[in-house]
Amino acid sequence: MKTLITGASGAIGQAVAKSFRDDTLILQANRNGAALESFVKAERLDARVDTCDLADEDAVETWMTSIDRLDRLVYVAGNHVHGLVVDQPIHDLDRLYRVHVRALARLVQRAVEAKPYDRPLDIVVVSSVWGEVGAAGEVFYSTVKAAQLGFVKSFAREAGPFRVRINAVTPGWIDTPMNDTVEETKDETVEEIPLGRLGHVDEVAKTIRFLCSEDASYMTGAVLRIDGGWQ
Repeated sequence: MKTLITGASGAIGQAVAKSFRDDTLILQANRNGAALESFVKAERLDARVDTCDLADEDAVETWMTSIDRLDRLVYVAGNHVHGLVVDQPIHDLDRLYRVHVRALARLVQRAVEAKPYDRPLDIVVVSSVWGEVGAAGEVFYSTVKAAQLGFVKSFAREAGPFRVRINAVTPGWIDTPMNDTVEETKDETVEEIPLGRLGHVDEVAKTIRFLCSEDASYMTGAVLRIDGGWQ
């Protein structure tokens, strides 16, 4: 099996890479290629590390020429911005769109074009709970995450006859450096979560692994929320 994982230098991306350790991996990083190479070596993964800024449209087009047939595509890559809409420059939304939506669509196009008609392809997109319910102070981020879910639901209907399955996960507050903040805020959040704790990256990775397995063979266009009952 050959699996492409974008955003593989992040905490969730690395957990996903480890969960697919039996596959031949293509791991994308924005600019932390050296650190990702070290991770691959430490984990003894059969992996190729590619560095590509997914916000750079020309770089994405060039990178795609090196990608041939895939069995799985896991789109973890993402970035976020905080602040009130009226205070944020509109180019922040442009960059988020290029990373979360445009690059996703181009990679999906490439993966489908490169696959033989009779070979299955599994795609999982890591969106966010904010893409489902929205978040004040993260309106731009919530917008592009919601767009990812629209893409997943629509493309599932279009691609099913071609043996392509596409699903999404929407993590809540997962304990990662991206979500790191003052302990008081973490404690307040934990109090709001019915399960009484933050999520772990391995829990996200295991759900993604399930969606790419035969156990989920009749699932496409699904959105699985991983938030401990928070939202």
